[in-house]
Amino acid sequence: MGSRMNAVPSRKLGPIWLAEGVTPGNALTFIYAAFFSVCLLSFLSFMQPFILDAHLGIPRSAQGRATFLLGLTQEIAMLLLVGPFGALADKIGRRTIYTLGLAWIGFGYILYPLADSLPALIATRFFFAIGAAMIGTVMATVLADTPQDRSRGLLVGITGTLQGLGVMFGVLVLSKLPLRFETMGFTDDIAGRFTLWIGAALCFTTAVVSWLGLYRGTPVGASRRREPLLKLIATGVRTARDNRRLALGYLSSFVARGDLVVIGTFFSLWIMQAGLAEGMTRPAAMARAGMMYGVAQLAGLIWGPILGWLMDRFDRVTVVIIAMALAALGYSMVGLTADPFTPGMNLKMMLLGAGELSCILAGQALLGQQAPRDFRGSVMGVAAFAAALGVLFSTSVGGWLFDFWRPSAPFLMIASVNALVMVVAIWVRLTTPTELPNS
Repeated sequence: MGSRMNAVPSRKLGPIWLAEGVTPGNALTFIYAAFFSVCLLSFLSFMQPFILDAHLGIPRSAQGRATFLLGLTQEIAMLLLVGPFGALADKIGRRTIYTLGLAWIGFGYILYPLADSLPALIATRFFFAIGAAMIGTVMATVLADTPQDRSRGLLVGITGTLQGLGVMFGVLVLSKLPLRFETMGFTDDIAGRFTLWIGAALCFTTAVVSWLGLYRGTPVGASRRREPLLKLIATGVRTARDNRRLALGYLSSFVARGDLVVIGTFFSLWIMQAGLAEGMTRPAAMARAGMMYGVAQLAGLIWGPILGWLMDRFDRVTVVIIAMALAALGYSMVGLTADPFTPGMNLKMMLLGAGELSCILAGQALLGQQAPRDFRGSVMGVAAFAAALGVLFSTSVGGWLFDFWRPSAPFLMIASVNALVMVVAIWVRLTTPTELPNS
């Protein structure tokens, strides 16, 4: 693919070589959209313990299981829809699906705090998941479409850094809004409602920017967009049978989303319960969780560009091995901690943050390199399906462990999964020819 792209004049965005037909404006729009997309997808999970406690009054002993039910609902929707949305992106273009997904989750943010029971919240989470399936699939596809392979690691690293900043914006800025509204005299319930509605406004704004600035149509040279959806999905699955590296990319998607849900969901739940046990108010506990989560994301931001440099110079399976090792170490160190407020916790969170982001970025770079351009959306749809399975696994097993063993148990669980994927990556590296990034 690299040689074919290099045969035609190419545009650049700074040091990044762009794929044929992609303008710097398209690339900048995607970077902006990626910043807010990850922020808004993760922030709802981060706010979920606040909703369960302040809005619905669910007993803390049952909040882990409630988290499982909500996660299960979202991932059922993801499992059903990510494949079709990925194939649909190959047929009608990425921009339409991406924009619709952003607007869809905006309405989900409006409805979420209006739910007055757990069943109503579950139904709202299913609605939200439809938009999340659109965004999660197409965002990865656009990231794969945008650069030439020589710059793939660099763009993935930059995008990952900005996505990390987006998550930090959610946990360091948006997560403090309930406390801000509380000091203005509003109740916890109203403070949470206003916070989520501000999130909705950000969704709609990002949708408008994406519609105006993203690349229109499908990638130059793609030839399969008129094929039936089921055939495109089957092609994405069949390709992995013949390509161990692509199969490893799917497995990396599984564990990367599992990593994300453990820290995004169970960490905030753990801090919320520990903070309340120490006499904090709900908004104060949420703000404390946001600060600690921000430490992890800051470490990821610092590490992300370094990882991007590695991905453009070494075999990307080698980078996956490094990523999984970092994540296994970071999550196990946090999982072995009994008190989240213990001295030295920030150092553990920094290692965890570097490992979490490494898994996401290394997997994305490997998938972008291995996915054929003609049905890249379908491949990313299958990867999103694997990611949904990862979230389903993490929320179900993690929720049970959280309630019946200890709050840090989900971290030990996902550390073990990262270690297993690292072993598989070592096997793939030893049994397949070296593939350096195209220059």
